[in-house]
Amino acid sequence: MLRCHRDLKLEKSISNFQYDSWQKAWHLYCEFGTKGIILELRHRDGHCFKGSSLQETVTFHWNDLLRVSSLTLERGVAQQLRIHASITPPVQAPYLLKCVPDRVTDDSGAMISDAILRMNRYRPKEGHWLSKTVLDHAGRECFVIRIRVGEGFWRRGGEAPSAVKWEDRIIEIREGSWSYVADSIGRAPEKVGGTATPKEPPEQWKAAWDFSTGDELMIGWESSTSASGLSFCLKNQMSPELLSQVKLLKGRKMQYQEKNVKSESKDEEILLKDEDEEGFVTLVRFTEENPTGRETALLNWMLLVVELLPEEDAVLALLLCISILRSVSEMKKDDLGCLLIRRRLKEAKFAARDWGSVILHPYSCSSSTTSPYIQPWYWNSRAAIALDRADHIARQPASNNSPVEGGDKLYKQGIIT
Repeated sequence: MLRCHRDLKLEKSISNFQYDSWQKAWHLYCEFGTKGIILELRHRDGHCFKGSSLQETVTFHWNDLLRVSSLTLERGVAQQLRIHASITPPVQAPYLLKCVPDRVTDDSGAMISDAILRMNRYRPKEGHWLSKTVLDHAGRECFVIRIRVGEGFWRRGGEAPSAVKWEDRIIEIREGSWSYVADSIGRAPEKVGGTATPKEPPEQWKAAWDFSTGDELMIGWESSTSASGLSFCLKNQMSPELLSQVKLLKGRKMQYQEKNVKSESKDEEILLKDEDEEGFVTLVRFTEENPTGRETALLNWMLLVVELLPEEDAVLALLLCISILRSVSEMKKDDLGCLLIRRRLKEAKFAARDWGSVILHPYSCSSSTTSPYIQPWYWNSRAAIALDRADHIARQPASNNSPVEGGDKLYKQGIIT
């Protein structure tokens, strides 16, 4: 058995080793938040692995491996078994970002709450914005996304907010984490990293957005029954010639492409493939070094999850993700990505939220039976992301329909109508 990073375990035993040969057991990608691996030699008690007894343990620490000039170490277990571990020089991995619901904020970025109101001596505040917190792989806050939906002053027992015009429903990305004043109540960071403004689309498109990055996103939709009919065009308004140098490809493409789905029915296989690809968009950039294109980001706009290379623009990727979700939600008249949740939801347990800290290579022994949390998240996004989110949504408190917050009608009008 192998233990990685706190309580993360690969519990499938390896029992088919030949003592007179070498066999590769695991190929792992680990971040420095992990410290190493512990291998346990166990003796089976009967037919159940859980009933096995521990005979001996062997530990490999990453720091020990890095200190050795050959970057390899060998350990002996019992008398006949030897274990060999090697490590490659560390390189920077892609960033993993996901958006989680949070409270409504006003025009200044402060959460709408009695705590903030008291601190401001009950002076009325203005504006209503739906907010999302962006977390990295370890659950750390790094961005705050805000969507403007309401205007007007609010105070305790005072005026009810009204919806802003369609063209004023901007999306704003603020860089950094919340400044908390009481428990989970706080203010968004001041620095605005980027914005997206809706605009009337050209005739052949269904939606269009102007980004503060200088990019323009256009979204087409050929089918009213599923998201499979979506099409995208991303171009830079300042440099129109860059149109062919960046593309948004629907689905998981290139290195993110999923292995073929095996099914007894060809029709069922096509259906499964379409469902698996739904929500995914691959961002590809073309340069002199990569004339055939290089995938620099993978987005899932339905789950609001982003994986991007260090050289890709995180703000642009987040703007793309939330803009596509906003547009498709409006087209389908449905809150597809849970944008209307206006509560901070309970986070996962500490060890479980270290998303992507350990990934098991697909060709490793017993990889087909391992947890989705140690596979690339985009292989089974529903298991890695959606199930956790569904559990949170099921436990969320009832919506607050007070005049101060504005009630469900205000936010539905700002998102799906």
